Amino acid sequence: MTDFERPTTDPTADEPTTSPPAMSAPPSSVETETTAVPVPTQPIEAPDAGAASAKANRARWFAAAGLIALVVGATTLITLSLTASAPSSAVLGYVPADSTMYGELRLDLPGDQRQKVGQFLSKFPGFADQAALETKLDEVLDRLTSDSTNGKQKYTTDIKPWFDGQLAFSMGPIPNMSSTDPMATAKALRALLLVSVKDEAVARSWFSKAFSDAGITSTKETYQGTELTLFADPQAPDLKAGFAIVGGKVAIVGDATSVKAAVDTKGASGLAKAPTFATADAALKGDDVGFMYVNMKALMDASVRMSQSLASAPPFSNALLAMVPEWMAARLRVEGDALVMDSVLPHIEGAPVASENRKNGVADYAPPSTVALVSGNDYGALLKQSFEIYRKEPGFAEGFKQLDEAAGLIGGLDAAVGWMGDSGLVVAKSGDTVEGGVVSIPADAAAGQQLLTQLRSLVQLGGGQMGVTVRDETYNGQTITIVDLGSFRDLVGMAGTLGGLPVSPGGDVPEGHAEIAYVATDQVVAIGSSPDFVKHVLDAGSGPSLADDARFQGLLGRVDTQHVGLYFLDITSIRTLIEGAMASASAGERAEYEESVKPFLAPFDALIGTGTVGTNVDQSRLMITVK
Repeated sequence: MTDFERPTTDPTADEPTTSPPAMSAPPSSVETETTAVPVPTQPIEAPDAGAASAKANRARWFAAAGLIALVVGATTLITLSLTASAPSSAVLGYVPADSTMYGELRLDLPGDQRQKVGQFLSKFPGFADQAALETKLDEVLDRLTSDSTNGKQKYTTDIKPWFDGQLAFSMGPIPNMSSTDPMATAKALRALLLVSVKDEAVARSWFSKAFSDAGITSTKETYQGTELTLFADPQAPDLKAGFAIVGGKVAIVGDATSVKAAVDTKGASGLAKAPTFATADAALKGDDVGFMYVNMKALMDASVRMSQSLASAPPFSNALLAMVPEWMAARLRVEGDALVMDSVLPHIEGAPVASENRKNGVADYAPPSTVALVSGNDYGALLKQSFEIYRKEPGFAEGFKQLDEAAGLIGGLDAAVGWMGDSGLVVAKSGDTVEGGVVSIPADAAAGQQLLTQLRSLVQLGGGQMGVTVRDETYNGQTITIVDLGSFRDLVGMAGTLGGLPVSPGGDVPEGHAEIAYVATDQVVAIGSSPDFVKHVLDAGSGPSLADDARFQGLLGRVDTQHVGLYFLDITSIRTLIEGAMASASAGERAEYEESVKPFLAPFDALIGTGTVGTNVDQSRLMITVK
């Protein structure tokens, strides 16, 4: 997101920002004018049909809001190359300063985003010719808009003439939720939809028609020199919604209090100047097409208030509250061959997160055919730290007591995980199917081996009567232990019996036995779905691995090679596996997939993400690449 700049064309921009008025009705100094917007040709409800009338009016409200959100929101998915770039956000300037959440889509494509979006879309069918890009997008948006409004709207004739490419929403302070007075809660809810406009008259006409088509009656009044259109449910006159176009460039729809608060900003919102917002904006450098900011402290305070009103809800401790970041923010950027999501949050000392950015060791033992990897640094230490925090929480105390008692047979819960170093879940391709399991680089190899030996003894003692057997197999000088749980058919039948359901295993149940295999060496512990998976992990440790793959190395270099967490999905391989499983589909279904679905899935290549810690802020980057 680019830095917020005060609009230079607003003559009142240098005036101080005022606090949003907390009122449900206009002040006496406001000039009021009543205007009737056409209502549908329906008979007027009799007084005894008040409930039905209220429901109808609420339905019209929702219909109008839904129409506006649907038509304007539909353009956000593909409008990514229709307008020239802009240096700053026009809509941000009109967001009330007390907003707890703000989200923005920059469809005007600031900076380099127009060029990058064009390059990205060129990977997909129909967008290869960059010269015809805008025409092609107009055609797609016309069809999308027409389909979503039953032919009542067309993008190029109804929306494009006034829409200036920026769309945002904001949520105000979280009210005290009241089950005894839901109307009071509804009146306190604050939210806005903000849309930048390039032709005020055309935009005003479009919105007025949308309200009219929904059968809503309204009143108009002037507030701080701005014309407001207000809507109210006759059965709840204090519950008001509003619409206005502020500064001649931003259309706003929301509750009346928030609309007036937006007018009060005069285009120089205090939200953009708030220290937490400014820190988030500064950490997310560069141009983008989307931005999100959440005041986590405000949301947590609201959760605490709600829990305090519920007698059965356990209280939050100060230690747990201290683990909640004050805020978080994210941006979406388009590269020529990738979508990039960056997110930031303030660093919290003492939170259960690894303290050092470095290369995670799990990829060195992941097979080259790995299609999914989720791993974290120093995982055992983080689990122990988390256990220590949650054991002290009243709401978790009983659960941890039971866990600790059950884990006592193997030396306690902390001993069960404390041996783990870098650890992760690995899923790899094996022929036409997949295999997977947990791979850990032991921080204490002896403790890990002792734990697995204890578990083996417990299985041998208690599993014999259930048909569970244990055997060993030697592979390249290492002992692989295989726990045979019995045939899949027997396990399905047993599950049905335990659940009280009659189960007759049929053709959908695979042949063979369910097995869990593991190996524990000084370098790696692998627990997987089959002996073959464990063997492939051992092979990767002494030979080619995912970490050695040039494609993976290139992807990792585009995020952070030094990190505390790592995520990877081979989208291409996953797609081919799914396509192989479609052999049982009908010829028509396969043809439909090949013609209408695959061309739009095939360009996607991989997903990779990392998390890093810093002195002041922690960051993560998630990237989806296309070929």
